[in-house]
Amino acid sequence: MKIYNKKQKTAIITGASEGIGAAFAKLLIKKGWKVIGISRSSSKLRAISNSIPSNDQSFKYFPCDVQDFKKLKSIAKEIEAPDLLLLNAGIYLPVNASENNLDIYKKHMNVNYLGVLHSYEAFLPSLLNKQNGHIIIMSSISGWIGLPKAAAYGPTKAALRSFAQSVRYDLNPHGIKVQLCSPGFVDTQATSINDFYMPGLMNVNEAANLIFKYMSSNKFEFSFPLSFSVFMKIFWYLPDKISSYLIRKFII
Repeated sequence: MKIYNKKQKTAIITGASEGIGAAFAKLLIKKGWKVIGISRSSSKLRAISNSIPSNDQSFKYFPCDVQDFKKLKSIAKEIEAPDLLLLNAGIYLPVNASENNLDIYKKHMNVNYLGVLHSYEAFLPSLLNKQNGHIIIMSSISGWIGLPKAAAYGPTKAALRSFAQSVRYDLNPHGIKVQLCSPGFVDTQATSINDFYMPGLMNVNEAANLIFKYMSSNKFEFSFPLSFSVFMKIFWYLPDKISSYLIRKFII
């Protein structure tokens, strides 16, 4: 499937102000892409813009919370159809599930899952109109199997995995490639609050480079780092009694 057909490729990135989103935005700009960044933090988006030479028009940004569907649709009317839509916005807070966390659970679902759906619905019409494009949905290895402290975060990523698996059947016939990125632990502001061992913790720039590498592949789902991904995939296939024992032993 041919995805890109313009001299300068355009990407829309949600959650573009920090972490993987910011690192990937900067990488694409270095590769000659035009990037449209969306995030709640206008100051962080402005900092990225200020780091780019003033005569370089390769980065445009819109401060917007992905929970605001109306504003996302308004942004979609202002910009061209992208070659790539990276649905990356999300939050992470570790929780102790023996405590009352309903507000935290709802917040994760509203941002990590419904926020992705808002962004998807807002920008999808332009991709369908040109019958061409590429969508990458950011999930997580924690969407494969329940992990410690991830009772709020993990279920949203499992939902995104199922969503991506489903929508590809409807989008592929329209020339839209769908991929699912399921990273392990990446060294970001979000993971910095963890107080437990994070196997295979990866530098954010290395993660961005791997996304760029895999986006040109035919793989539907890709994950990294490889060693930890294989490790977790084995847990996924093992009987629960064994996998939960190993998780307690090696991760908690």
